[in-house]
Amino acid sequence: MRTRHLLLLILALPAMALRAQDPLVEALRKYQAGDLQGARELVDDAVTSAQHMGNAEAWLLRGFVYKDIYKAKSGGAEGDAARDTALASLYRTITIDKDSTYRDNAVQAYEFLSRSCYNEAAKALADGNDDRAVTLYDSYRESVLLLDPKTDLRAREAEFSNALGTLYTKRFNADRTQTQWFEKATDTYRGVLRIDPENYGANYNLATLFYNMGVYRIRALQVEADIITMQQVQEVAREYFQLALPFMLKAHDMNPGRRETVLGLEGIYYSLQDEMNSEKFRQLYEGLPPQEDR
Repeated sequence: MRTRHLLLLILALPAMALRAQDPLVEALRKYQAGDLQGARELVDDAVTSAQHMGNAEAWLLRGFVYKDIYKAKSGGAEGDAARDTALASLYRTITIDKDSTYRDNAVQAYEFLSRSCYNEAAKALADGNDDRAVTLYDSYRESVLLLDPKTDLRAREAEFSNALGTLYTKRFNADRTQTQWFEKATDTYRGVLRIDPENYGANYNLATLFYNMGVYRIRALQVEADIITMQQVQEVAREYFQLALPFMLKAHDMNPGRRETVLGLEGIYYSLQDEMNSEKFRQLYEGLPPQEDR
């Protein structure tokens, strides 16, 4: 890949004369030799000089230099900073390249770096690092929209937010006294539904969160709690069950054959002391063929 990128860059710089003491020429030589640090220092000098600050060639080279530094340092703060600089340099190339001489190369590299933000955000979520994941996703969204403000990111936004909500939910389920994860999870799933009201996962997961919180509130009652306290907790729990109901109904309407939603509705109606509907969904559950779980 490095050889290919070098060939592309050389082809992209046909007008660059071999002038002695020109930092851009020297930067290209060091880049070709694999000296990324030396190339970085020189190309940084070049783009701040009066000679090259408006030169698309110079900004393209800077973008490629910092892109390769990012690839060598990816996964940490140094790599992130190099990627940010590469994106900014490549975008600068695109905006000042009036004849679009270097646009294709710049856009290709820019989109590679932008995708890397999303891919690393997904990896950070898998590793349980939600702060880094959110930061990287924000970088991805900003870079995409900067290049094309009309890009429809709703599907990506929903995908990422559902995964983020799942991480928060796991933390809450691990310790339900840590209600900040409940709040983060519900807020995140609600954000998905603002983007895509028909998102099955967000509807089902939100319903399950509210239902589980209601169950937890009841189970957390101390045996020695007085009758007034018990009534108050039961009312709070009932509110959570009521919050869960419309989201579970929505998920069920979207996919009536899913056993998980039918079982969820049986449990919610039972908790709301609606015996008729609870029995209705119990019978429906028992009548579902096993293959509907697939």
